[in-house]
Amino acid sequence: MLPPVRIATTRHAIVASISIIVALGCRGPEAKPTSEEPSPNLEIVQLDSGVFAAIRKEPLSLAVNSNSLIVVRDTDVVVVDAQFTRAATRETIAAIRRLTDKPVAYVINTHWHDDHVAGNQVYQDSFPAVRFVMHENTAADLATLGVTNRQNQLEGAPPAAVRFERLLAVNLGIDSTRVTPMERSAVESAIRIVRQYLAEARAFRPITATDTVHQRMTLGPGPGRIDLLWLGLGNTRGDLVVHLPGRGIVATGDLVVGPVPFAFNSHPASWVRVLDSVLALKPRIVVPGHGPVMRDLQYVHSVRHWLDRINREVSQAVVRHDSLGAVLKAVTLDDVRRSVTGNGKWMNFLWRQFFVGPAVQAAFGESER
Repeated sequence: MLPPVRIATTRHAIVASISIIVALGCRGPEAKPTSEEPSPNLEIVQLDSGVFAAIRKEPLSLAVNSNSLIVVRDTDVVVVDAQFTRAATRETIAAIRRLTDKPVAYVINTHWHDDHVAGNQVYQDSFPAVRFVMHENTAADLATLGVTNRQNQLEGAPPAAVRFERLLAVNLGIDSTRVTPMERSAVESAIRIVRQYLAEARAFRPITATDTVHQRMTLGPGPGRIDLLWLGLGNTRGDLVVHLPGRGIVATGDLVVGPVPFAFNSHPASWVRVLDSVLALKPRIVVPGHGPVMRDLQYVHSVRHWLDRINREVSQAVVRHDSLGAVLKAVTLDDVRRSVTGNGKWMNFLWRQFFVGPAVQAAFGESER
């Protein structure tokens, strides 16, 4: 499902272990009719003329589906990111078909995590001419880290799901203390997503890149162009930022996730510089990898500040020759946590286990090198 509780030891153990612990002119076997009722777990938000955000409404949890950006152009559609399950990806495609009958020509994967790529095959089945675009590092990592991570998820997810169901049945959360309503909702959502992911596993087909990006690629000319930018190591080593300069819109993948960042296996030092580059684009709208559409840059500034603090405090601890265990206990950003989490049990868990803990561990590894 995701990490520490994501069954492995990183968000790519309970999101990765369950995540990471996620034309009909060309209609293929994965397609659903356009009359299908909209999913309550998906909200389509219009950002500009022909530009929409497909925002997942499930709570942030141990297994999640990603948001997508949808750009309807003169003759085709460009989509940013698929979802963790094929069922959720079909919901996105059904929403696209309610918007237009134009085919999806490009799917841009912002990074290699399953919750952004596992649904790619639905696009290939539904739009046989579609092209899959990702950074060259993402393409390489899908063939290595992605394969291992997926296997870990398939092995680790079933016992984790059973354990969490048993705990919930006796009103306990994943830490075996009394479950809160928010935690129950989040864990039940994760279990549903995981069960779907596991049910789809037998027919899963990995999709390789059609096109790879080194530092920049542009789709289309003029004010309607779409820029695909690699700004450096961040949440992964292959994050693409999708920028619509004529619209003032960016899709960030998991470089920005709200209301709590994901930092498993990340690169905190350069991530700060990547966010500086995102801020320099001066977007008026940010579509994060997970969470609601952001119509100002306040949260991006906050994430940048949090990461910068973690880098500085960890570097100072390394100079003192503190152990990783000591650093994890000392660098908590607890003065910030309460204002972000409201001091709720589930949000505190996300803050510590999805963001601060993994970011501190990654920053410690970078400082030692």
